[in-house]
Amino acid sequence: MTTTGVRSARATRSLLACGVVAGPLYVVVTLVQGLTRDGFDPRVHTFNVMTTGDLGWLQRTNGLLTGVLMVLFAVGVSRVLRTGRFAAWGARLLGLYGVAIMVGGIFPSDPQPGFPAGTTPEMVRTTWHGIVHQGARGGGYLVLTMASLVIAWSFAAEGRRAWAWFTVAAVPVLGAVMLAAHNPLAPGADVTGNPMVRLVFFAPLGLTWVWAFAFATHLFTTRNTLRGAARPQ
Repeated sequence: MTTTGVRSARATRSLLACGVVAGPLYVVVTLVQGLTRDGFDPRVHTFNVMTTGDLGWLQRTNGLLTGVLMVLFAVGVSRVLRTGRFAAWGARLLGLYGVAIMVGGIFPSDPQPGFPAGTTPEMVRTTWHGIVHQGARGGGYLVLTMASLVIAWSFAAEGRRAWAWFTVAAVPVLGAVMLAAHNPLAPGADVTGNPMVRLVFFAPLGLTWVWAFAFATHLFTTRNTLRGAARPQ
């Protein structure tokens, strides 16, 4: 094996490792904040509201880092899944999902009643950056749904039907429910009385990242998927 081949294989594995790290990083940091930030109530507030307030920079940084990791992971996917146009588009859409997460990290959400602590319903206003944030959030789920469908098609074409079905089930259904139940362009919407919103928010936070983690781990650990990259011995 040439030195160039070894470096290429290591670079690919490093890029795929970014996808393995992204999900746990985002979920753990988000949940820790949800348990510790004053005024936040997971029964009432969506996690993205933590991008606002005095400590909003923590969740915005979390979004930026996670987005960068997903973009790097998408580059790794493009090196691994090289069979047909569907695989290529899957990697591109994953990259766009990473960009959407980054945009959500740059632009904070609008406050919701009760968060930051002391915020009353009368104080909640719709701002341009809140609209951008919610648009990136909703658009991100849409792009991730498209990416998962494309990747599922690629898996099915290769005969890996179990992964195809898992990919189809984990993201698109939850993404569709999310978009249907919560208008992503209504940052100040009062969702306290809508249990469906609470359900579909908690589910995508966990299960969407479970899929991303499982998919990244699968590519990282399965040498048979490394096509076109030299394999370390």
